Amino acid sequence: MYSKRKQRSGIYIFSLLIAIVFGACTKENVIKEFKIDFSQIQEKYLLNKANTTDTIAMLMDLEEAIEKGIIIPSPNQTDDGLFHFKASVNTQKDKKLFYKIYYQNETYKFEEDNKFDNENFYGSWEETNIEFKEVPQNGVIEDAFRIVGNPRNEKQYFGSEAKYVDEKENIQKTIQTIKGDQKWYNLIKEKALQKKISIEEALYQDACWIINYNLQNGDNNNRFKRNPRTGVYSFLLVVADKDALNQIPKEIKNISLSDSINGFINPYTYFLKGKGKALKGVSTLLSNQKLQLKAILNGQGGVFVDVLSYPNQDFKIYPNNSKVGDNDTLYYRAHFEQYFHNISKDYYLWNIPIVDDIIGDSYSADKYNQNKKKFADSTKRVKDHPFISDYPAKTVRVNNAGKYISLINPGNSQRETAPRKESVGIKSRIGFTYGKFRGKIKFPEQLNKEGVWSGLTNAFWLIYQSEQAWNQRRDCSKTGYVKYAMDDGTQAERTPNSNYSEIDIEIIKTSKYWGGGYQKQPKNYNPYDKDECILACTNWDLACPSPKNFYDGGGHTYKYLSKEYTYVRWYDAYRALTSREAISNKIFHKDYYYYEIEWKPQEIIWRIGESPDKMYVVGYMNDEFTVIPNNQMLSVITQEYHYTEFWPPVIYDQNFLPYPKTDVEGRVYEVVVE
Repeated sequence: MYSKRKQRSGIYIFSLLIAIVFGACTKENVIKEFKIDFSQIQEKYLLNKANTTDTIAMLMDLEEAIEKGIIIPSPNQTDDGLFHFKASVNTQKDKKLFYKIYYQNETYKFEEDNKFDNENFYGSWEETNIEFKEVPQNGVIEDAFRIVGNPRNEKQYFGSEAKYVDEKENIQKTIQTIKGDQKWYNLIKEKALQKKISIEEALYQDACWIINYNLQNGDNNNRFKRNPRTGVYSFLLVVADKDALNQIPKEIKNISLSDSINGFINPYTYFLKGKGKALKGVSTLLSNQKLQLKAILNGQGGVFVDVLSYPNQDFKIYPNNSKVGDNDTLYYRAHFEQYFHNISKDYYLWNIPIVDDIIGDSYSADKYNQNKKKFADSTKRVKDHPFISDYPAKTVRVNNAGKYISLINPGNSQRETAPRKESVGIKSRIGFTYGKFRGKIKFPEQLNKEGVWSGLTNAFWLIYQSEQAWNQRRDCSKTGYVKYAMDDGTQAERTPNSNYSEIDIEIIKTSKYWGGGYQKQPKNYNPYDKDECILACTNWDLACPSPKNFYDGGGHTYKYLSKEYTYVRWYDAYRALTSREAISNKIFHKDYYYYEIEWKPQEIIWRIGESPDKMYVVGYMNDEFTVIPNNQMLSVITQEYHYTEFWPPVIYDQNFLPYPKTDVEGRVYEVVVE
């Protein structure tokens, strides 16, 4: 009897202790309700109907993105250009409470408490000096906010006002300034020698670079330098009493401030997983409503031609093409600009002196082999390089309705001067960090009906937006990034930081097997297959060896979704890692096809397909074996004449392919980022 009573007493005491402990640890959440009002969004921007789901999908308004960066909502999208929210809070008499709203991109982020989670795109009110506001005594919060670029108001993204300036006169003045400085002028001469270009070209290019550099200096918040990301956003309301407010770090109350040791602190991590979660007097609530954002880039606003990106001094716009040019309207409204290739002079083309209809049916494999034999002696061939247009706007055209942008590799049937192989392209003007970039493109056929390669590389790719300090990648934590290496990489110069980032889809005619000891080619494989092209997926990680399983020089394999991919880095210090996938030339017979690079903080997935809902994976990489870029990038579409050396083993040699007789046209319908 005694032992049972003692046992029951012990159970009671233990239960009481548990209740006290758990009661002490349990925090009352004073927030009863928190809701974002999306009902004011203009219907033309909605991708689903507001208030019918917890996730509202809408288009980004890009009308003023060049000048002001992307703003969500823009003044076009709601009556006052704001999202309003309402919350209900339990208040106590004579006890003040304070609140703050935060938002975060959930699609393209590092998980909270990851060492890079402060790189996530999060924000609050854009006036960051507004910290926590006082909750009204009735407990009803009614407030508003919007999502903007550079939400932490970081000074590194400040610069001069983004406005149209006709820089031609400024370029000439800068050239004269350089010539008047003998030391500077001598450096230009050395640069011309190294780059194998004329002194006049080097002068012009340096003048353009200097003007571009000076445009970065100023006190304007260039929010377009850290644009909002596409994908899904969540919204977090935090309410704190006065005692708790005094314990919240200043870097959380004002997100523009950074810790001297750890840098910026992610408020989501702090309140949901960190010290703020256990802080007495703090309540948090994530809204059930989320916002999903998508951007569509197209040719309806025309194509801008930037004189500062054109490498030649003789700059003149092709007439009678009002939708492509360098005027102020195109500067502010065009989503794309003409892309001018940087032609490497370290290699040469040794072209056969023949113009022929290589895209048509007349140029056969027999003809190719005959010409290869006939012009085996290189002295019988033409030594030159690929070209870019000497008449900007001539090879990039926008159809009257803005439905698509034409990219023209010009033919040589009517050329009065020596024939040439001329590359062409466009690049976007609105940068993003991460996203699912999907191009709707009609690329030219890689192979004619005889199976002979056109000589073109079709490419959809991403490139870093700026060489300035604001767009640097995350530092390489080990030996650094390789700056440049022309040899086997043993003498490669390295640097801890770099702006250079690039992610590629390139389609060419080569073997799907690397050869050279990297991958064995089966005996029954025919690299001359009349229907087979090769799609290459490349990440330019600049040979930074930070990943725990870094893929160094040589061949490597990785399995993703039950498929094994082979990756090659030509040597340890080679700056890119690439995989190859065989695809059908028949995709170029269609009106258009889709090419997709899904760039996430810790992985990259490459896909192609006949429609957005019928995409299939053609490449995969992750941060276990390659460094994923984290700076802002632009999308690029090009039709380029590559040197043969770029894509071994050689199947059809560029040097023995004729100059094209007729124009070769590709069409870009749109690039979607979501």
